[in-house]
Amino acid sequence: MQKIKFTKTNIEKLPVPEKKTKYQDIDNKYLHLIITPKNSRTYYYIRNINGRPKYIKIASYGEVSIKAAQHRCIGISNDVMCGIDTKQKEKQDITLEETNNYWLQHRKKTKGWHKDIKECRSRFEKYVPLKLKKKKVTDIDRSEIRRLHLKIRDEIGAHTANRLLQSIGASINLLIKHDFGILQNPAAMIELFKERSRSRFIKEDEVERFFTELMKSASQDFKDFVLIALFTSKRKSNVLAAEWSEIDFNKSLWTIPGKKTKNDDDDVTVLDDAVLNIFKRRKQAQESIGVETNWVFHSRDSQNGHYRNPAKPWHNLLKRAGIEDLRIHDLRRTLASWMANQNVSLHMIAGVLGQKSTGVTPTYARLSVDPKREAVSNAVAEMLKVGKLKLGDNGLEFDKTKQRIQKIAEQLADNQDLIAGVEQYLEDKTSVSI
Repeated sequence: MQKIKFTKTNIEKLPVPEKKTKYQDIDNKYLHLIITPKNSRTYYYIRNINGRPKYIKIASYGEVSIKAAQHRCIGISNDVMCGIDTKQKEKQDITLEETNNYWLQHRKKTKGWHKDIKECRSRFEKYVPLKLKKKKVTDIDRSEIRRLHLKIRDEIGAHTANRLLQSIGASINLLIKHDFGILQNPAAMIELFKERSRSRFIKEDEVERFFTELMKSASQDFKDFVLIALFTSKRKSNVLAAEWSEIDFNKSLWTIPGKKTKNDDDDVTVLDDAVLNIFKRRKQAQESIGVETNWVFHSRDSQNGHYRNPAKPWHNLLKRAGIEDLRIHDLRRTLASWMANQNVSLHMIAGVLGQKSTGVTPTYARLSVDPKREAVSNAVAEMLKVGKLKLGDNGLEFDKTKQRIQKIAEQLADNQDLIAGVEQYLEDKTSVSI
Protein backbone atom coordinates (compact mmCIF):
# COMPACT_ATOMS: atom_id res chain seq x y z
CA MET A 1 0.00 0.00 0.00
CA GLN A 2 1.47 3.33 -1.07
CA LYS A 3 1.53 6.44 1.10
CA ILE A 4 1.09 9.83 -0.54
CA LYS A 5 0.19 13.33 0.52
CA PHE A 6 -3.46 13.83 -0.37
CA THR A 7 -3.60 16.84 -2.66
CA LYS A 8 -5.74 17.39 -5.73
CA THR A 9 -2.69 17.25 -8.00
CA ASN A 10 -1.33 14.04 -6.47
CA ILE A 11 -4.68 12.23 -6.50
CA GLU A 12 -5.56 13.15 -10.08
CA LYS A 13 -2.13 11.96 -11.27
CA LEU A 14 -2.78 8.47 -9.87
CA PRO A 15 -3.23 5.93 -12.72
CA VAL A 16 -6.23 3.66 -13.27
CA PRO A 17 -5.07 0.30 -11.83
CA GLU A 18 -5.60 -3.21 -13.18
CA LYS A 19 -6.93 -4.25 -9.78
CA LYS A 20 -8.34 -2.40 -6.78
CA THR A 21 -5.58 -0.28 -5.20
CA LYS A 22 -5.36 1.54 -1.84
CA TYR A 23 -3.47 4.74 -1.07
CA GLN A 24 -2.88 6.06 2.46
CA ASP A 25 -2.77 9.74 3.39
CA ILE A 26 0.58 10.72 4.90
CA ASP A 27 -1.12 13.30 7.15
CA ASN A 28 -3.81 10.92 8.46
CA LYS A 29 -2.97 7.23 8.60
CA TYR A 30 -6.64 6.17 8.80
CA LEU A 31 -7.68 8.08 5.67
CA HIS A 32 -7.39 6.03 2.48
CA LEU A 33 -8.31 6.41 -1.17
CA ILE A 34 -9.40 3.27 -3.01
CA ILE A 35 -9.24 3.28 -6.82
CA THR A 36 -10.89 0.54 -8.91
CA PRO A 37 -10.16 -0.60 -12.50
CA LYS A 38 -13.25 1.40 -13.55
CA ASN A 39 -11.58 4.52 -12.09
CA SER A 40 -13.98 4.80 -9.16
CA ARG A 41 -12.16 6.83 -6.46
CA THR A 42 -13.52 6.73 -2.92
CA TYR A 43 -12.36 7.95 0.49
CA TYR A 44 -12.49 5.38 3.30
CA TYR A 45 -11.69 5.38 7.00
CA ILE A 46 -9.73 2.13 7.52
CA ARG A 47 -8.58 0.96 10.95
CA ASN A 48 -8.10 -2.28 12.82
CA ILE A 49 -10.67 -2.46 15.62
CA ASN A 50 -10.65 -5.48 17.95
CA GLY A 51 -8.18 -7.20 15.64
CA ARG A 52 -10.31 -6.79 12.51
CA PRO A 53 -10.04 -4.18 9.74
CA LYS A 54 -13.02 -1.83 9.67
CA TYR A 55 -13.93 0.02 6.47
CA ILE A 56 -16.15 3.09 6.73
CA LYS A 57 -16.98 4.90 3.50
CA ILE A 58 -16.58 8.66 3.75
CA ALA A 59 -17.42 9.91 0.25
CA SER A 60 -16.53 9.59 -3.41
CA TYR A 61 -13.61 11.70 -4.61
CA GLY A 62 -14.97 15.01 -5.87
CA GLU A 63 -18.11 14.90 -3.72
CA VAL A 64 -16.27 16.50 -0.80
CA SER A 65 -12.99 18.37 -0.53
CA ILE A 66 -9.82 16.65 0.67
CA LYS A 67 -9.91 18.79 3.81
CA ALA A 68 -13.52 17.74 4.50
CA ALA A 69 -12.57 14.07 4.09
CA GLN A 70 -9.70 14.55 6.55
CA HIS A 71 -11.98 16.27 9.09
CA ARG A 72 -14.55 13.48 8.74
CA CYS A 73 -11.80 10.93 9.32
CA ILE A 74 -10.74 12.70 12.53
CA GLY A 75 -14.38 12.72 13.69
CA ILE A 76 -14.72 8.98 13.13
CA SER A 77 -11.47 8.39 15.06
CA ASN A 78 -12.84 10.39 17.99
CA ASP A 79 -16.01 8.29 17.98
CA VAL A 80 -13.95 5.08 17.97
CA MET A 81 -11.80 6.29 20.87
CA CYS A 82 -14.96 7.14 22.85
CA GLY A 83 -16.46 3.73 22.19
CA ILE A 84 -19.28 5.11 20.03
CA ASP A 85 -20.80 2.64 17.56
CA THR A 86 -19.78 4.36 14.33
CA LYS A 87 -22.01 2.15 12.21
CA GLN A 88 -25.07 3.03 14.30
CA LYS A 89 -24.14 6.70 14.29
CA GLU A 90 -23.77 6.58 10.51
CA LYS A 91 -27.27 5.15 10.30
CA GLN A 92 -28.63 7.92 12.52
CA ASP A 93 -27.03 10.53 10.24
CA ILE A 94 -29.22 9.44 7.32
CA THR A 95 -30.94 12.31 5.49
CA LEU A 96 -34.57 12.46 4.41
CA GLU A 97 -33.52 12.05 0.77
CA GLU A 98 -31.42 8.99 1.61
CA THR A 99 -34.34 7.65 3.64
CA ASN A 100 -36.69 7.99 0.67
CA ASN A 101 -34.21 6.22 -1.64
CA TYR A 102 -33.71 3.44 0.91
CA TRP A 103 -37.49 2.96 1.21
CA LEU A 104 -38.03 2.91 -2.56
CA GLN A 105 -35.25 0.35 -3.03
CA HIS A 106 -36.83 -1.79 -0.33
CA ARG A 107 -40.22 -1.57 -2.07
CA LYS A 108 -38.64 -2.46 -5.39
CA LYS A 109 -37.00 -5.55 -3.87
CA THR A 110 -40.18 -6.72 -2.17
CA LYS A 111 -42.75 -5.76 -4.83
CA GLY A 112 -40.71 -5.50 -8.03
CA TRP A 113 -40.92 -2.42 -10.26
CA HIS A 114 -44.29 -0.82 -9.82
CA LYS A 115 -45.88 2.36 -11.13
CA ASP A 116 -46.51 3.43 -7.53
CA ILE A 117 -42.74 3.50 -6.88
CA LYS A 118 -42.20 5.82 -9.84
CA GLU A 119 -44.99 8.12 -8.62
CA CYS A 120 -43.58 8.24 -5.07
CA ARG A 121 -40.10 9.13 -6.32
CA SER A 122 -41.41 11.81 -8.66
CA ARG A 123 -43.64 13.32 -5.96
CA PHE A 124 -40.77 13.47 -3.45
CA GLU A 125 -38.30 15.00 -5.91
CA LYS A 126 -40.81 17.57 -7.13
CA TYR A 127 -42.37 18.81 -3.90
CA VAL A 128 -39.87 18.35 -1.05
CA PRO A 129 -37.55 21.40 -0.71
CA LEU A 130 -33.83 20.74 -1.17
CA LYS A 131 -33.03 21.96 2.34
CA LEU A 132 -35.42 19.42 3.86
CA LYS A 133 -34.16 16.63 1.58
CA LYS A 134 -30.60 17.13 2.84
CA LYS A 135 -31.60 17.35 6.50
CA LYS A 136 -30.93 14.46 8.89
CA VAL A 137 -34.13 12.67 9.86
CA THR A 138 -33.19 13.03 13.53
CA ASP A 139 -33.07 16.83 13.09
CA ILE A 140 -36.48 17.15 11.41
CA ASP A 141 -39.26 18.55 13.54
CA ARG A 142 -42.91 17.58 13.14
CA SER A 143 -43.81 21.22 12.53
CA GLU A 144 -41.63 21.21 9.37
CA ILE A 145 -43.52 18.24 7.94
CA ARG A 146 -46.83 19.81 8.92
CA ARG A 147 -45.94 23.06 7.15
CA LEU A 148 -44.93 21.15 4.01
CA HIS A 149 -48.19 19.17 4.12
CA LEU A 150 -50.20 22.39 4.36
CA LYS A 151 -48.18 24.13 1.63
CA ILE A 152 -48.67 21.30 -0.87
CA ARG A 153 -52.41 21.21 -0.13
CA ASP A 154 -52.75 24.95 -0.79
CA GLU A 155 -50.59 24.97 -3.93
CA ILE A 156 -51.34 21.57 -5.49
CA GLY A 157 -54.18 19.81 -3.70
CA ALA A 158 -55.16 17.59 -0.77
CA HIS A 159 -54.58 14.33 -2.64
CA THR A 160 -50.94 15.10 -3.49
CA ALA A 161 -50.28 16.49 0.00
CA ASN A 162 -51.67 13.37 1.67
CA ARG A 163 -49.80 10.93 -0.57
CA LEU A 164 -46.52 12.78 0.06
CA LEU A 165 -47.10 12.76 3.83
CA GLN A 166 -47.89 9.04 3.77
CA SER A 167 -44.77 8.16 1.77
CA ILE A 168 -42.51 10.23 4.06
CA GLY A 169 -44.08 8.58 7.09
CA ALA A 170 -43.71 5.09 5.59
CA SER A 171 -40.04 5.67 4.71
CA ILE A 172 -39.16 6.79 8.25
CA ASN A 173 -41.15 3.91 9.74
CA LEU A 174 -38.92 1.57 7.72
CA LEU A 175 -35.84 3.10 9.37
CA ILE A 176 -37.37 2.49 12.79
CA LYS A 177 -38.22 -1.09 11.82
CA HIS A 178 -34.69 -1.70 10.49
CA ASP A 179 -33.00 -0.40 13.67
CA PHE A 180 -31.47 2.80 12.34
CA GLY A 181 -31.61 4.28 15.82
CA ILE A 182 -34.49 6.59 14.88
CA LEU A 183 -36.74 6.91 17.94
CA GLN A 184 -39.67 8.89 16.56
CA ASN A 185 -41.34 9.65 13.26
CA PRO A 186 -41.84 13.39 12.62
CA ALA A 187 -44.48 12.56 9.97
CA ALA A 188 -46.62 10.65 12.48
CA MET A 189 -49.66 12.10 14.25
CA ILE A 190 -50.37 14.56 11.42
CA GLU A 191 -53.98 14.38 10.32
CA LEU A 192 -54.67 13.79 6.63
CA PHE A 193 -56.70 16.39 4.78
CA LYS A 194 -60.19 15.45 3.68
CA GLU A 195 -60.18 14.47 0.00
CA ARG A 196 -63.03 14.82 -2.41
CA SER A 197 -63.46 11.42 -4.02
CA ARG A 198 -64.14 11.24 -7.76
CA SER A 199 -67.45 9.67 -8.72
CA ARG A 200 -67.29 9.71 -12.54
CA PHE A 201 -68.25 6.56 -14.44
CA ILE A 202 -69.82 5.69 -17.81
CA LYS A 203 -73.48 6.63 -17.47
CA GLU A 204 -76.40 4.85 -19.08
CA ASP A 205 -76.94 7.57 -21.70
CA GLU A 206 -73.24 7.37 -22.67
CA VAL A 207 -72.86 3.61 -22.98
CA GLU A 208 -74.13 3.18 -26.55
CA ARG A 209 -72.03 6.08 -27.88
CA PHE A 210 -69.02 4.76 -26.00
CA PHE A 211 -69.30 1.23 -27.41
CA THR A 212 -70.15 2.45 -30.93
CA GLU A 213 -66.99 4.56 -31.17
CA LEU A 214 -64.85 2.00 -29.34
CA MET A 215 -65.69 -0.66 -31.92
CA LYS A 216 -64.57 1.76 -34.66
CA SER A 217 -61.09 2.15 -33.10
CA ALA A 218 -58.29 1.03 -35.40
CA SER A 219 -56.16 -0.58 -32.69
CA GLN A 220 -57.26 -4.05 -31.56
CA ASP A 221 -54.92 -3.73 -28.58
CA PHE A 222 -56.73 -0.58 -27.50
CA LYS A 223 -60.21 -2.09 -27.92
CA ASP A 224 -59.27 -5.21 -25.98
CA PHE A 225 -57.58 -3.18 -23.25
CA VAL A 226 -60.66 -1.01 -22.72
CA LEU A 227 -63.09 -3.94 -22.68
CA ILE A 228 -60.96 -5.98 -20.25
CA ALA A 229 -60.48 -2.97 -17.96
CA LEU A 230 -64.20 -2.15 -18.10
CA PHE A 231 -65.52 -5.67 -17.52
CA THR A 232 -63.01 -6.65 -14.79
CA SER A 233 -62.63 -3.27 -13.00
CA LYS A 234 -58.86 -3.82 -12.83
CA ARG A 235 -56.32 -1.00 -12.83
CA LYS A 236 -54.73 0.13 -16.09
CA SER A 237 -51.27 -1.06 -15.03
CA ASN A 238 -52.59 -4.53 -14.18
CA VAL A 239 -54.41 -4.93 -17.50
CA LEU A 240 -51.49 -3.72 -19.62
CA ALA A 241 -49.04 -5.97 -17.74
CA ALA A 242 -51.31 -9.03 -17.69
CA GLU A 243 -49.43 -12.31 -18.21
CA TRP A 244 -50.66 -15.63 -19.56
CA SER A 245 -49.38 -17.40 -16.45
CA GLU A 246 -51.99 -15.43 -14.48
CA ILE A 247 -54.95 -16.62 -16.58
CA ASP A 248 -56.81 -19.83 -15.74
CA PHE A 249 -58.92 -20.59 -18.82
CA ASN A 250 -60.54 -23.66 -17.25
CA LYS A 251 -61.83 -21.78 -14.21
CA SER A 252 -62.30 -18.42 -15.96
CA LEU A 253 -60.09 -16.68 -13.39
CA TRP A 254 -57.33 -14.10 -13.55
CA THR A 255 -55.05 -14.08 -10.50
CA ILE A 256 -53.04 -10.88 -10.21
CA PRO A 257 -50.07 -11.61 -7.91
CA GLY A 258 -49.52 -9.54 -4.77
CA LYS A 259 -46.34 -7.97 -6.14
CA LYS A 260 -48.53 -6.18 -8.72
CA THR A 261 -51.32 -5.06 -6.37
CA LYS A 262 -51.44 -2.05 -4.06
CA ASN A 263 -52.38 -4.07 -0.98
CA ASP A 264 -49.75 -6.81 -1.57
CA ASP A 265 -52.44 -9.54 -1.69
CA ASP A 266 -53.22 -11.75 -4.67
CA ASP A 267 -56.32 -10.47 -6.47
CA VAL A 268 -58.46 -13.31 -7.84
CA THR A 269 -60.57 -11.80 -10.61
CA VAL A 270 -63.57 -13.55 -12.15
CA LEU A 271 -63.79 -13.37 -15.95
CA ASP A 272 -67.09 -12.85 -17.70
CA ASP A 273 -67.56 -14.77 -20.96
CA ALA A 274 -66.98 -11.56 -22.93
CA VAL A 275 -63.56 -11.08 -21.31
CA LEU A 276 -62.63 -14.76 -21.49
CA ASN A 277 -63.39 -14.64 -25.22
CA ILE A 278 -60.92 -11.75 -25.64
CA PHE A 279 -58.17 -13.59 -23.77
CA LYS A 280 -58.74 -16.75 -25.85
CA ARG A 281 -58.70 -14.83 -29.12
CA ARG A 282 -55.46 -13.05 -28.23
CA LYS A 283 -53.82 -16.31 -27.16
CA GLN A 284 -54.81 -18.03 -30.41
CA ALA A 285 -53.60 -15.05 -32.47
CA GLN A 286 -50.16 -15.13 -30.81
CA GLU A 287 -49.84 -18.88 -31.29
CA SER A 288 -50.92 -18.70 -34.94
CA ILE A 289 -48.00 -16.41 -35.83
CA GLY A 290 -45.50 -18.13 -33.55
CA VAL A 291 -45.12 -15.37 -30.96
CA GLU A 292 -43.60 -16.76 -27.77
CA THR A 293 -44.35 -14.36 -24.93
CA ASN A 294 -45.96 -14.32 -21.51
CA TRP A 295 -47.49 -10.88 -22.12
CA VAL A 296 -51.18 -10.80 -23.02
CA PHE A 297 -50.60 -7.42 -24.72
CA HIS A 298 -47.27 -8.31 -26.32
CA SER A 299 -45.60 -5.48 -28.23
CA ARG A 300 -42.32 -5.44 -30.13
CA ASP A 301 -42.31 -1.64 -30.06
CA SER A 302 -42.27 -1.30 -26.28
CA GLN A 303 -39.17 -1.41 -24.09
CA ASN A 304 -40.94 -3.47 -21.43
CA GLY A 305 -42.41 -5.87 -23.98
CA HIS A 306 -46.09 -4.99 -23.73
CA TYR A 307 -48.60 -2.37 -24.95
CA ARG A 308 -48.34 0.62 -22.66
CA ASN A 309 -49.77 3.86 -24.00
CA PRO A 310 -53.54 3.99 -24.62
CA ALA A 311 -53.78 7.73 -23.84
CA LYS A 312 -54.04 9.03 -27.43
CA PRO A 313 -56.67 6.55 -28.71
CA TRP A 314 -58.59 7.11 -25.46
CA HIS A 315 -58.69 10.86 -26.10
CA ASN A 316 -59.82 10.29 -29.69
CA LEU A 317 -62.52 7.85 -28.57
CA LEU A 318 -64.04 10.35 -26.13
CA LYS A 319 -63.90 13.12 -28.73
CA ARG A 320 -65.76 11.02 -31.32
CA ALA A 321 -68.32 9.86 -28.75
CA GLY A 322 -68.90 13.35 -27.37
CA ILE A 323 -68.09 12.23 -23.83
CA GLU A 324 -66.35 14.65 -21.47
CA ASP A 325 -64.29 14.30 -18.28
CA LEU A 326 -63.92 10.52 -18.41
CA ARG A 327 -60.58 9.02 -17.42
CA ILE A 328 -59.27 5.53 -18.01
CA HIS A 329 -59.35 4.94 -14.24
CA ASP A 330 -63.10 5.69 -14.33
CA LEU A 331 -63.58 2.36 -16.14
CA ARG A 332 -62.74 0.72 -12.81
CA ARG A 333 -65.50 2.68 -11.10
CA THR A 334 -67.99 1.97 -13.89
CA LEU A 335 -68.43 -1.76 -13.24
CA ALA A 336 -68.82 -1.07 -9.51
CA SER A 337 -71.48 1.58 -10.20
CA TRP A 338 -73.46 -0.70 -12.50
CA MET A 339 -73.33 -3.47 -9.88
CA ALA A 340 -74.52 -1.01 -7.24
CA ASN A 341 -77.48 -0.10 -9.48
CA GLN A 342 -78.42 -3.79 -9.39
CA ASN A 343 -78.40 -3.70 -5.57
CA VAL A 344 -75.18 -5.71 -5.25
CA SER A 345 -73.83 -5.34 -1.69
CA LEU A 346 -70.85 -3.14 -0.92
CA HIS A 347 -69.08 -6.20 0.48
CA MET A 348 -69.43 -7.91 -2.89
CA ILE A 349 -68.38 -4.84 -4.89
CA ALA A 350 -65.26 -4.42 -2.73
CA GLY A 351 -64.43 -8.07 -3.31
CA VAL A 352 -64.75 -7.69 -7.08
CA LEU A 353 -62.56 -4.57 -7.05
CA GLY A 354 -59.93 -6.36 -4.98
CA GLN A 355 -59.95 -3.59 -2.40
CA LYS A 356 -58.64 -4.00 1.12
CA SER A 357 -59.26 -0.77 3.01
CA THR A 358 -63.02 -0.83 3.49
CA GLY A 359 -63.33 -1.91 7.10
CA VAL A 360 -65.12 -5.09 6.06
CA THR A 361 -62.14 -6.89 4.57
CA PRO A 362 -62.59 -10.17 6.49
CA THR A 363 -66.12 -10.49 5.16
CA TYR A 364 -65.61 -9.95 1.46
CA ALA A 365 -62.14 -11.47 1.30
CA ARG A 366 -63.67 -14.88 2.00
CA LEU A 367 -66.32 -14.61 -0.68
CA SER A 368 -66.32 -17.54 -3.08
CA VAL A 369 -65.94 -16.75 -6.77
CA ASP A 370 -69.46 -17.89 -7.71
CA PRO A 371 -71.36 -14.93 -6.18
CA LYS A 372 -68.74 -12.58 -7.61
CA ARG A 373 -69.10 -14.13 -11.05
CA GLU A 374 -72.88 -13.75 -10.97
CA ALA A 375 -72.65 -10.10 -9.88
CA VAL A 376 -70.08 -9.26 -12.56
CA SER A 377 -71.89 -11.15 -15.33
CA ASN A 378 -75.20 -9.44 -14.55
CA ALA A 379 -73.59 -5.99 -14.64
CA VAL A 380 -71.71 -6.75 -17.88
CA ALA A 381 -74.88 -8.13 -19.46
CA GLU A 382 -76.77 -4.96 -18.56
CA MET A 383 -74.04 -2.75 -20.03
CA LEU A 384 -74.02 -4.76 -23.25
CA LYS A 385 -77.81 -4.59 -23.44
CA VAL A 386 -77.87 -0.81 -23.03
CA GLY A 387 -74.95 -0.48 -25.43
CA LYS A 388 -76.74 -2.71 -27.99
CA LEU A 389 -73.88 -5.23 -28.06
CA LYS A 390 -73.95 -9.00 -27.68
CA LEU A 391 -71.41 -11.81 -27.50
CA GLY A 392 -71.48 -13.67 -30.81
CA ASP A 393 -69.38 -16.40 -32.38
CA ASN A 394 -66.70 -13.88 -33.31
CA GLY A 395 -66.72 -11.97 -30.03
CA LEU A 396 -68.63 -8.81 -29.22
CA GLU A 397 -70.80 -7.49 -32.02
CA PHE A 398 -73.67 -5.08 -32.39
CA ASP A 399 -77.12 -6.49 -31.66
CA LYS A 400 -78.86 -6.02 -35.02
CA THR A 401 -82.31 -6.62 -33.55
CA LYS A 402 -81.96 -3.77 -31.07
CA GLN A 403 -80.55 -1.50 -33.76
CA ARG A 404 -83.54 -2.24 -36.00
CA ILE A 405 -85.93 -1.52 -33.16
CA GLN A 406 -84.27 1.85 -32.66
CA LYS A 407 -84.38 2.61 -36.38
CA ILE A 408 -88.09 1.84 -36.59
CA ALA A 409 -88.75 3.87 -33.46
CA GLU A 410 -87.05 6.88 -35.02
CA GLN A 411 -89.03 6.49 -38.26
CA LEU A 412 -92.38 6.02 -36.53
CA ALA A 413 -91.88 8.30 -33.55
CA ASP A 414 -95.41 9.67 -33.75
CA ASN A 415 -97.17 6.27 -33.71
CA GLN A 416 -96.67 4.81 -30.23
CA ASP A 417 -99.10 1.91 -30.73
CA LEU A 418 -97.32 0.80 -33.88
CA ILE A 419 -93.94 1.09 -32.15
CA ALA A 420 -95.11 -1.16 -29.33
CA GLY A 421 -96.42 -3.71 -31.83
CA VAL A 422 -93.22 -3.77 -33.85
CA GLU A 423 -91.10 -4.08 -30.71
CA GLN A 424 -93.13 -7.07 -29.59
CA TYR A 425 -92.89 -8.65 -33.02
CA LEU A 426 -89.12 -8.23 -33.24
CA GLU A 427 -88.65 -9.61 -29.76
CA ASP A 428 -90.28 -12.83 -31.00
CA LYS A 429 -88.20 -13.02 -34.16
CA THR A 430 -84.45 -13.37 -34.47
CA SER A 431 -84.28 -11.43 -37.74
CA VAL A 432 -86.51 -9.22 -39.83
CA SER A 433 -85.68 -7.55 -43.15
CA ILE A 434 -86.15 -3.84 -43.04
